[in-house]
This record gives sequence, structure tokens and C-alpha cells, in this order.
Amino acid sequence: MSNNFRLRITNHRKIFFNYTRDISCFSCNKDLHDSYTVSGNRGKTRCVHCAVKYHIIDEIPEEIKEEV
Repeated sequence: MSNNFRLRITNHRKIFFNYTRDISCFSCNKDLHDSYTVSGNRGKTRCVHCAVKYHIIDEIPEEIKEEV
């Protein structure tokens, strides 16, 4: 299992695997440590499922679909 996937959506939005930071989802308050995270501007980080739900990303990328 490779967790080196990173995808830049815009200059402020990225999808990455969170190894170290203790952050929680802005929408559902889920702990995002050791999981895929969608970062946004102003410190709003979300889990991948909430990012799809609130139309920040269109769909979960194929590379991480099985791991999310």
C-alpha cells in the first residue's frame, strides 16, 4: 500500500495522505490522522467524503478509491 499519492487541484486545494498532523474534518469533525485529506484555504481541511459531498472535488480519485 503506497500512501505517496498527492494531487493538486488548485493552488489552495490538495489531496494528500496525512501522516503527522492532528487535524479534524471541518465539516464532520472526523480525526484525519493517517487518512487522506483535502486541504483548502483558510485552514479548512476535510475528509475526502465530505469534499465530494460539498462539491469541493468531483469524485474520489481512482488511485485512492480502495483506500478511502
